[in-house]
Amino acid sequence: MLTIVQNKMHVTECSIGLQNMDPQCTRDEMMHRRNEGKGFNAVDQLRAIAGLCNSGEFDAATNHLPLHERKINGDATDQAVLRFSESLGPVSKLRQMWKKTFELAFNSKNKYMIRTLELAEKEGLDVALPSTEAASFRPEDT
Repeated sequence: MLTIVQNKMHVTECSIGLQNMDPQCTRDEMMHRRNEGKGFNAVDQLRAIAGLCNSGEFDAATNHLPLHERKINGDATDQAVLRFSESLGPVSKLRQMWKKTFELAFNSKNKYMIRTLELAEKEGLDVALPSTEAASFRPEDT
């Protein structure tokens, strides 16, 4: 769910399966699993999808600022989702590990976008797929 606060759209709730969480609970869940040594979970995959399947781009001149003050080039929805993903971990690292190979931009008629990605760095599998799926991933897969 997205809401507008001070002329900026923000993620206020996300759902994974039947579980609804606010952004803080989402971060807490991800950190708790990592601290417990449980590794990859659905929040990690949500973070990867939010960062990789997003047309928003941080303005490099504002990268030194706190996340809520950084300028993002993109529409309001992409900005909100990109901020959410960045709050869970650096989107720039995700985008280094996975390279965009094709994109069909969102439009109001279709109401969807399509983006395909290919693995650029092997570590990308660890942040985007559970180990069971990563084991069967081939270099030519997108």
